[in-house]
Amino acid sequence: MGGSSYNVPVRSASPGRSYSSKSDKAYSKTSHSHKDVLPLSDRRVGTDVKHPIVVALDGTGSMGDSAKIMLDKMPMFWGQIEQKGYLEDPAISFAVVGDAYCDDAPLQITQFEKAKAIHPWLEKLWLEGGGGGQTMESYDIAALFYNNKCDIDNAELPFFFFIGDEDYYRELDNEPTEPIFQALMEKFNMFFIHWRYPTSSIDEKIVKSWRDLIGERLIVLQEPKAIVDVMLGLIAMVSGNRNLSEYIKDMKDRGQDDKRIKTVSEAIKEFEKEFVEEML
Repeated sequence: MGGSSYNVPVRSASPGRSYSSKSDKAYSKTSHSHKDVLPLSDRRVGTDVKHPIVVALDGTGSMGDSAKIMLDKMPMFWGQIEQKGYLEDPAISFAVVGDAYCDDAPLQITQFEKAKAIHPWLEKLWLEGGGGGQTMESYDIAALFYNNKCDIDNAELPFFFFIGDEDYYRELDNEPTEPIFQALMEKFNMFFIHWRYPTSSIDEKIVKSWRDLIGERLIVLQEPKAIVDVMLGLIAMVSGNRNLSEYIKDMKDRGQDDKRIKTVSEAIKEFEKEFVEEML
């Protein structure tokens, strides 16, 4: 795995977009580099660090924006974890999730890496932009892979972030998927960061479904560009290095405006409330 410095500059979003033109171009390539990240039958990933992080991005339709945002913001994400001491010596693996029933590459997995070594792996991911239009995606197959083929034996505080806007399939190979997600929650501190679905009535059903499954670990996000701020806040609070008020100060210190701070606070305040109550 790579070293501890991340000397790739943070990219600013292009006007009218949540991501930069450079990230857009990186994911518009027609190369087949995504073949390097396919979950072949004998493929495993792993790391011996104490704080592994997995970020599983929904790569269907407009959700491909999340990968472009992550490519832009990874230097800031990694830098804040190190500079603020949220975690010691983390490593990150990325996944792209689609629909196993209709997509060509419904699951892609990167190896765990550190700092600037993450960047080339991110650019290998293929944003297929598919999906089947049934308001469900195959988040379960990503969960199953990391349950069974991810070695993190030395982990003390591992994290797993789904970023998506749809519901989960209830069955995989005629077996219920709920136990798959429950097992993932036992292995990782798992969160589902939910982008609002365009149709409000459908969105309400999706939110309820995830809430019933994972409770306060569902984080509803109104502003896509706040993904990284939300993940950092959750990491900071779960690690015990910050409470929400202290994390808000960190956001101010790195120049986030009041609108962004309000968006992030609204997204994670319910988790903090439940998390604090669990600790008492």
